[in-house]
Amino acid sequence: MSSQQKILIACDLTAIPPEVREQHISEGLRIFEKAQEVQELPNGHAFRFANEPGMLLALANYVEYERLCCPFYTFTIEVEAEHGPLWLRLTGAEGVKEFEETILGEPNEEIEKKLITIGAGNDLKEAVVQATTLLAGVWDKAIQAD
Repeated sequence: MSSQQKILIACDLTAIPPEVREQHISEGLRIFEKAQEVQELPNGHAFRFANEPGMLLALANYVEYERLCCPFYTFTIEVEAEHGPLWLRLTGAEGVKEFEETILGEPNEEIEKKLITIGAGNDLKEAVVQATTLLAGVWDKAIQAD
C-alpha cells in the first residue's frame, strides 16, 4: 500500500454472514462484559480477561467474524504463562485508536451511522446500540481505574 492510500476505518457488519450476524454481536456483548481491564496502546487497546474455561475459544470465535466486518484491525490473542489472564489486542494503522475511542465513548447515533454499516433489521440495530453502550461502560471503568 502506498503512503497516499488510506485504510478505510469503518465497521461493515454486512460483511458477516446474515445467519450469524446477530449471534456475533450478542457474543461480543457477552465477551466484553467479562473484560477485567482495558489498556491503552499506542495503536489501539488491549482487553484483559480471566483465563476461565471457554474464554479462549470465545475470543477466537469472536475474532473469526470480527475480522470480516473490521478488516482494518490486527487481532492478537495472548495467553499468559502459569494460567495467567488472556488478552485481546485490537490494533492497527493510524486512525484505529481514534475509531475505538469514538465507538467506546458516549453513544452518538450520527457518528455510529458514519462508522458502522448495520444492514437491515431493527433487532440488529438495537444489538449494536447495546454493544456500543456496553463498550462505553467497559471503557469508563478502565479509565477510572487509571
